[in-house]
Amino acid sequence: MSVITVLDTQTANSIAAGEVVERPASVVKELVENALDAGASVIHVEIRQGGISSIRVTDNGCGMDETDAQLAFGRHATSKIRSIDDLEQLSTMGFRGEALASIAAVAKVRLETRPIGQASGTAVEITAGELVALRPAGCPEGTTLVIENLFFNTPARFKFLKKDSSEAAAVADVLERIALARPDVSFRLVSQGNELLHTPGNNDLRSAIFAVFGKEAASSIHQLDYTMAPVQISGYIGTPEAARNSRNQQCIYVNGRLVKSRAVSAAIDEAYATHLMKRKHPLAVLKIDLPTPLVDVNVHPQKMEVRFWDEQAVFRAVYHGIQNALQSGGAIVESTPFSGAVHAPAPAPVQMSLPRPVNEPASAAAGYATDPVAAGPDLSGVVIQDAPARSDLPDQVVAQTMQEKTDHQLEQSQPEPSTISRPKSISSLHSARLIGQLFATYLVLEHEQDLLLLDQHAAHERILFEQLVARHRARGPAAVQPLLIPQTIEVSAREQAILLAEQENLLQLGFEFEAFGNQSILLRSLPDSGRFVLRPQAAIRVLLDTLMSDKLRSEEQIDELYYSMACKAAIKAHDKLDVREMEQLLSDLGELEDPYHCPHGRPVIIRISRYELEKQFKRIV
Repeated sequence: MSVITVLDTQTANSIAAGEVVERPASVVKELVENALDAGASVIHVEIRQGGISSIRVTDNGCGMDETDAQLAFGRHATSKIRSIDDLEQLSTMGFRGEALASIAAVAKVRLETRPIGQASGTAVEITAGELVALRPAGCPEGTTLVIENLFFNTPARFKFLKKDSSEAAAVADVLERIALARPDVSFRLVSQGNELLHTPGNNDLRSAIFAVFGKEAASSIHQLDYTMAPVQISGYIGTPEAARNSRNQQCIYVNGRLVKSRAVSAAIDEAYATHLMKRKHPLAVLKIDLPTPLVDVNVHPQKMEVRFWDEQAVFRAVYHGIQNALQSGGAIVESTPFSGAVHAPAPAPVQMSLPRPVNEPASAAAGYATDPVAAGPDLSGVVIQDAPARSDLPDQVVAQTMQEKTDHQLEQSQPEPSTISRPKSISSLHSARLIGQLFATYLVLEHEQDLLLLDQHAAHERILFEQLVARHRARGPAAVQPLLIPQTIEVSAREQAILLAEQENLLQLGFEFEAFGNQSILLRSLPDSGRFVLRPQAAIRVLLDTLMSDKLRSEEQIDELYYSMACKAAIKAHDKLDVREMEQLLSDLGELEDPYHCPHGRPVIIRISRYELEKQFKRIV
């Protein structure tokens, strides 16, 4: 007796659907690509319960007659190709003829379509792959597809769907990325009656980026146009300052098709390697055009993977294209050249005069009290890092002054073991004399026979981090810092959906907010950080960067969020401080259990002994 059987049509279609239809976002992708192939210039998507209960896709494309409307739901039925040779000249999004058949096998489908110029249209209803109705219908020109009760007949697949808000965010992500590929088409996404996306369709990619990623991203991009035959690269790249913690703002298109490519992602990383902190990723909307015979799109049913005839050639084109844009100066922050005159040293040491900054005072940004501190700083038991005992120290200082790193690079740099000697314990800094501020970055102190240099950013970052963690881990309700005037924070539609999906969890951390329009939130409170007021815009941006890469489910992830928040809110290098602010910083540092290192592990204080100074000046041979 034979043990091999041929599966019935419904079972075979349901199994095949798993390769094409994983979740509501997969359905939207396939239907929208069909609408684009039909020549639509306006596409409207409406979903309910994240697309699980209902998906409606309406377009103004060419439409179908009755015969094509019925044939469209057959397996391997397509108007895009006629033979395998057509794959070498493929210019459409779809071509496999599997999408509609796979969707109809696991849902209830209703199609209404009318060709341009015809008086009436056709309505088709299919349930679980079976034709239920086929009749004439009055409908507008174009096509409307309604998908209901997705996976109603495949409970094994249904149970793997996520909550409605997560599925809605996935749908928004897919549609946003397709919209960036086609700025000439107007896309609109509505979820539960709320508009999540609306692009103008004016054929301006910058406008599409504004609609998808928001105002902040659209104002931090620069155009890219580069050719290394036969590869042509166009699009926009983000400035290093606008980089994020994940690749969510990177979109790669090959001949207009949204794809994932390790080679292209690696080229982006390599091109930005010297411009970004570790684990930061720039915004990039890259359109790669090359002759169709040189790329194979028939790799996977979801058509998200492609094979290039020469991956190294594509890598080089992307790498050099981005490098060319960066080196042209469009996306590089120019350092301010040193223009001050060199003066002869004074005959005797004097107390440094500390002028107030012309711009916003650091005290307002950091939230420091302006009252002078009565007592001097007390850092009992502080461990201070020794400065390098090398004869070329002055050269190093000059080199670092002429080639100053940005704040972010300073935060990630790690001390070399060979250049920092063992920590030396100092019993108390109560008697240390505050000399002043050096390079608007370091505090200079004299203690006994040592010169102490304190990194103001690293010190304040540690103070803020300890405050945030201590209040979070304290028993009782979340410690919040209500805003006197609620702040309106602009975000993209997808970012808003992510925040709303995690709203309950974020409230427990002290973030209280609500939706305010389609691309903004109204922020009412932040996590309490004591007297240090966090900037709302910076706090929400750090929060979004964390949520884009991972959810806040563990103490380690929450700590990582607080690392980033403290870094954003802390005093920066080049912020000028007055004497009272410096004394307050030292006093706050002395209250910490570990004042020696910032949350990233960098030393807060280094020590230069009098012996080393006199050795540099050749007073000691």
